[in-house]
Amino acid sequence: MPKIDGPYAHGKRFRIRVRERGKPAKVISFATEIDAKAEARRLRREIARQHGITVQQAINTYTEHMRKDRGLKERSIETTVYRLTRLFGRAIDQPIATITPAKAKELYLGLTGAVDSRMNTLAEAKTFFQFAKARGMTPVHPLEGVKGEGRRHYGKAKLSRDEARKFLAKCLELAGSGREKQRVAAVAAAMPLVFGLRASEVTERQVRDLDDQGAILRVTRAKSRAGIRSLQVPDWFKPHLQALAANKQPNDLLVGHDRTWLHRHVGQICTAAGVPKVPTHGLRGTHSDLALVAASTPLAVSQALGHESVSTTFKHYADANLAEQNDHQRATAALAPNRHQMICSGDMTGT
Repeated sequence: MPKIDGPYAHGKRFRIRVRERGKPAKVISFATEIDAKAEARRLRREIARQHGITVQQAINTYTEHMRKDRGLKERSIETTVYRLTRLFGRAIDQPIATITPAKAKELYLGLTGAVDSRMNTLAEAKTFFQFAKARGMTPVHPLEGVKGEGRRHYGKAKLSRDEARKFLAKCLELAGSGREKQRVAAVAAAMPLVFGLRASEVTERQVRDLDDQGAILRVTRAKSRAGIRSLQVPDWFKPHLQALAANKQPNDLLVGHDRTWLHRHVGQICTAAGVPKVPTHGLRGTHSDLALVAASTPLAVSQALGHESVSTTFKHYADANLAEQNDHQRATAALAPNRHQMICSGDMTGT
């Protein structure tokens, strides 16, 4: 399929270039940039019309681009395709060149669901149209000027400290049962709370990631370098992970289930424990808060969660007030007349 490059300046004139595989490039010169842009738009529309590329075909091409050129994980690709398919609906079989800015905005405004979900879909669609335009599938980027409506809600619902204790107690109770499926689900559900792991990091862990006789749990693949980390396993939790690894090969999965399975069981255990139902990511937030309450530094919490910056941790997960309170408690404790006695008694409030 021909591809249009430009316009670009050449001396006092402006050029566009028509490239097609197996043929010499054709260069067309114009006196003004406006004329060059108009002709480029006309040619792109004509190419799209001649080739009859539908939105679905464009999505298929984009899918291969994400897989081969960008090297995205399959679950990320599946999420993107799902969002695009949901956005276009019945228009998915129309030629992509017929999706005008007015039509694209109408499709976006017709989306239902949470603000975050609609904004994520809009962002995915903008990237998709940018790709489609660059490949000459459509003459315009119909969503270029469209802004998301509503306000994002940062952070997930979390458990309080008392609720977290009840949730973990229920996990450990179920983990000690004799039923294999129940035991695996309980240990997996506890891992985001105990370690601050993402759902995918729980389900992707292999037996070989449990290192140093169960003392270390390694995360070997992640979206960023900061996500690759080694986490200390509490002594009381070692037997549960070692039980998951028993009689398995090094490359076998510890849990052996997908994220949907994990999300479902986290919700079920919340209900069984008598606490509010929170998402798996919410347990990461609870882990962050509990670590700060235990006087961990914000940097240590951020590194445990696999974030590249502390600001990400506080924006989406941790309660910044807890970190400030710990700083205040340490400062006021240092002023106490008998600081050693206060530390031993556990009273670090300075009041």
